[in-house]
Amino acid sequence: MQKTAIGIFDRIASVLSYLTAGWFGMIICVIMYFRKKNISHFLRYNIFQSIFISLLYFVLAFGLDLICKFLSYIPFINYIVAQISFMLNRPMLFNFSIIQTFVTGLVFYMILLSAVGKYPRVYWVSKIIDHAAR
Repeated sequence: MQKTAIGIFDRIASVLSYLTAGWFGMIICVIMYFRKKNISHFLRYNIFQSIFISLLYFVLAFGLDLICKFLSYIPFINYIVAQISFMLNRPMLFNFSIIQTFVTGLVFYMILLSAVGKYPRVYWVSKIIDHAAR
């Protein structure tokens, strides 16, 4: 990574990409492609990370919902699955569940760091994005 100044457009576009789950970033990529302009590494990194995290969240939520529905047909296990599901989805903090609080905190963390001009690092996701954003 090169140490270059990160412009205000890159910061705002990164924040909007996280807020829209990557859609704004995809639009920026298409516009920049047709204008034949290069996207900075900072913006490319944040766009890819917002898209990847959004898709990962969708796949995990869909997969866990499917597993919970399947396990709900098995006697005795359906009670345990219902209790775990209730505990994870019960409003805890500001009427957010544990899962919603975690996801909202993660999005705020990524928005704040990208607004400041730093690369938001998310454990193993950032390693994947580092290779993709080159």
